[in-house]
Amino acid sequence: MKKQSLCPCGSGKPQEKCCGNKLQMNVFIQPFANPEEREEFIKNMAIGSQFHLRQRGHFFYYGKDILSYKREQPANKLRNEFLEAFSSFMTDTLEDTCPPSWYECDSSFWEELIFTHFPHCMKITPQEKETEKFLMQLKNFVRWLDRRVGTSWYDLVNQYANEARSDLKTCERLLNYLFLCDFPRLHHSDFNLELALQKVEYKFDQFDERKDSLFEVTSRIEDTIVLTEFNTNRTYYIKGIPRHLIKPGLIMNGSIGRKKGEKAWEWYHTEGIYPNRGRKYMRLNIPELEPTHV
Repeated sequence: MKKQSLCPCGSGKPQEKCCGNKLQMNVFIQPFANPEEREEFIKNMAIGSQFHLRQRGHFFYYGKDILSYKREQPANKLRNEFLEAFSSFMTDTLEDTCPPSWYECDSSFWEELIFTHFPHCMKITPQEKETEKFLMQLKNFVRWLDRRVGTSWYDLVNQYANEARSDLKTCERLLNYLFLCDFPRLHHSDFNLELALQKVEYKFDQFDERKDSLFEVTSRIEDTIVLTEFNTNRTYYIKGIPRHLIKPGLIMNGSIGRKKGEKAWEWYHTEGIYPNRGRKYMRLNIPELEPTHV
């Protein structure tokens, strides 16, 4: 039997039944009625670049609204950080599956944003206040949005924020701890990323067995953490993570390794830490060896 090749476009369909080897892309055309419209578009591009709004975002309904939200407080750093995370959710994570209007951003939209996307882009900071800042800024934005366009999402988002707060704080504490294990001078002015990555790679080379995957924390046995790998359901016994930082149900994306003759594995690189509630929105994503949360 001939093995079917999947289409490189990522649809999951057989190549001969999809688009074959043709490169697929969306092209957006912006007509301008006069020079003033063109000038306004260029200004919007400059404003959007301050929170890394991709060009595609300027062609959709959400781009106009988040630009208006930005203009109200252009120097507000917290608002800018929130818009950076939110716009990446709309243009990068959702991309072509983005809802066609604010009215159709259903409960799963807000749930994925809070429980999966935010932990993915959570930053490492000495204060460990990213959870509180994000949830507060999200509620501020949704309250503004309800008034602006006539939606009624605030009560739901407020409920999700309250439900997520404790688990997101747990994720933030563990994420910060694990990153600082790999990059202990991360918050120092003399931090050298290239040198730090070399040390991580050296540690990587000391293991005889390695596994990069998504894992769920299933239990704690004294000073040992039990992880279950997503695809295989195989269990791994991990040493070296403080018991008080771990909570059963947490999702850990990263790498583990084991040296020859050892029974337990070690956690040696972190890509992300997520509440269990975000699991249904996650796909296996093999981590890259770089601190994406910095």
